[in-house]
Amino acid sequence: MEAERMQRLGELMSAMAAGDAGAVFALQGEFGGSIGAAVCDAVRRRRAVCSREDTEGLIVDVCLMLFETAGSWSPDGGALPWTWAEKRIGNLVDKHLGQFADQLDERRDERAADCSAGTLAGSGVDEPPVLEVLDRLSCAHPGVRLLQEALGSVATARDRELFLELRIQELLGDRSPAVTVAGLLGLHPDVVRQQHRRVRLRLRRLAESDDRFASLADLPLVA
Repeated sequence: MEAERMQRLGELMSAMAAGDAGAVFALQGEFGGSIGAAVCDAVRRRRAVCSREDTEGLIVDVCLMLFETAGSWSPDGGALPWTWAEKRIGNLVDKHLGQFADQLDERRDERAADCSAGTLAGSGVDEPPVLEVLDRLSCAHPGVRLLQEALGSVATARDRELFLELRIQELLGDRSPAVTVAGLLGLHPDVVRQQHRRVRLRLRRLAESDDRFASLADLPLVA
């Protein structure tokens, strides 16, 4: 991998290690192809086949796993994150294949129900993808769950989507993130900028006024 891409990868891994959930989306967007190749290789080695939809789901699972383990990876080791985490990726593939073979896994159903009750209450089938991924992240990471709760208390669903999408575009290196998000949501760029600023200020005030949310003040998303 060329030096510039490796540097960018290191920046995203560092951001995830610091708890920046937005970096997960950027990792998927910028390096999803390479992660997908690692997933497909693990599937082939098990003489199995995954649909495109299943592979895309596993790519998300790998990104979430790398978010959890980012602090343990170092670019000095010479291995790309998905190579370094080869065994963990294999475990994710094994888990997926096992679930596919046994759709009546009661323990899996219970975990899914608990997660839905705790984080998806009130969400509909048309929930924006960025909020769906935030839900999945919140199930695996207490810090993201806290951020999700804070966002839910200071912003509407549309503004939560706007806030996260803008951060994702920033991490992707978009030079006009507000313009991109405005086109995505059917808004004017000035409205996107104003609403993003309002949500950020509300989160900051919440972190300063409520000890339970104090740790959010150190997140790049809020600071």
